[in-house]
Amino acid sequence: MTSPTVTALVCTRNRGASVAETVRGIMANDHPDFEVHVIDQSRDDTSEVALAEWRSDPRFHYARSATQGLARARNIGFRRARAGIVAMTDDDCRVPSDWLRRMTAAFSAGDTIGVVFGNVIAAPHDQAKGFISAYHRKALFVAHGVRDKPKVEGIGACMGVRTDVWAALGGFDAMLGAGSKFKSADDTDFAIRALLAGYRICETPEAHVVHHGFRTWSEGSALIGGYLFGIGAMLAKHLRCRHWPVLHIVRALARRWMFERPVVEFGFTPSRLLRLSGFAQGFIAGAVAPIDRRTVQFAVPEEAAAHESAIDYRPIRPD
Repeated sequence: MTSPTVTALVCTRNRGASVAETVRGIMANDHPDFEVHVIDQSRDDTSEVALAEWRSDPRFHYARSATQGLARARNIGFRRARAGIVAMTDDDCRVPSDWLRRMTAAFSAGDTIGVVFGNVIAAPHDQAKGFISAYHRKALFVAHGVRDKPKVEGIGACMGVRTDVWAALGGFDAMLGAGSKFKSADDTDFAIRALLAGYRICETPEAHVVHHGFRTWSEGSALIGGYLFGIGAMLAKHLRCRHWPVLHIVRALARRWMFERPVVEFGFTPSRLLRLSGFAQGFIAGAVAPIDRRTVQFAVPEEAAAHESAIDYRPIRPD
């Protein structure tokens, strides 16, 4: 069987109707040669049922996993992917019909492009009641090293990775990202490790997704605090591994904290105290957590590793 050119990966948890809309947009893409993998960590079968309409399409692949955490789900998806490029989006995003074509085109900037980020646009929403996080870049930029990382701050909701780069780096850090101990920053950490390994990162405004992840204002503090918590833990890990170039990132964060708005758009400017508190708590937690210096990843508890080795893969149920 010939391998597809690109794999679209969606990781989901308890969002049946939403993930079905995400997959519907991907399946309607105009790319001539792609596959779709959904990794479902839901507690029930709502998502499985919602996705059943694609069970007869050979491009569609579904796996149910008893694991928890976005980074773990992404790693499962990469192990199953057959293409040389994996394009990722979230289960609360919608993609245009040219998304896969534009994501793969961004890798053509050179063989050393290991990671691509596109724009994340907030869907229309009532700004009086809450916000949707977003990220916009106006012009293409290629980061050549960690010194350039503060200029590329894309997020995993619109992210592409070469599968050989994922394998070379040992995958995403399973202790980072939504649903994990350190709550966020699995995408940022992967980008930093890619730059440290000599790969380049391309950010392009030509590819985008629309984010429907609405949060009320009361939910904002927990979201932003968790985001900074993960960044703090992740940077502590790299400094413990003596990756001194990441100090450029720490300095950029400090400058933003003092003088600028966050690069991820929240619809408002979070308080400096909230951002500093989240970062400091995460940094302390990351400074004492066990790490594997060989892989530059936090050590996964033995029981979690054993649980992951017993993943329950289940295809869409036949009629």
